[in-house]
Amino acid sequence: MLFQLVLVFLHVIAAALTLGATVAYAVAIRLAERDPEHLAFTIGAVRRSDRVLAIPAFLVTLVTGLWITVNEGLPFDRLWLAASIAIYAAILVVGFAVFGPVVQRELAALERAGTADPDYPRLRAQAVVLSYGTVAALAVIFALMVGKPI
Repeated sequence: MLFQLVLVFLHVIAAALTLGATVAYAVAIRLAERDPEHLAFTIGAVRRSDRVLAIPAFLVTLVTGLWITVNEGLPFDRLWLAASIAIYAAILVVGFAVFGPVVQRELAALERAGTADPDYPRLRAQAVVLSYGTVAALAVIFALMVGKPI
């Protein structure tokens, strides 16, 4: 019983860290856009923080969530759970296959010529869409996990 409670606590904390960090990253970058000389540093700091905070928390959320599900004998065919897992998998794939490389190229463009780099506006627009999409997807998972509406 205590172990299950600790798992749930870790799961909720990790999920909150993931969502909170992701929102904070979007806000920090949006604020740094007001002063472009700090933009490359901010994006780099967000990227490093993502690797040490948000991604590990995201993975802890997966491990503890699966462990809780199996421990409690919850069927994976419950729509709220299946939808959450599918959205989680999509975030994972898009994050590593698309979002990460876009941010890498965006940072390279900034380091080359700042916001004047011809590739920067396109890469920034892609990063914004991916960032807001990630926040929205995480919020949907959060709502599904808390509300279990379907």
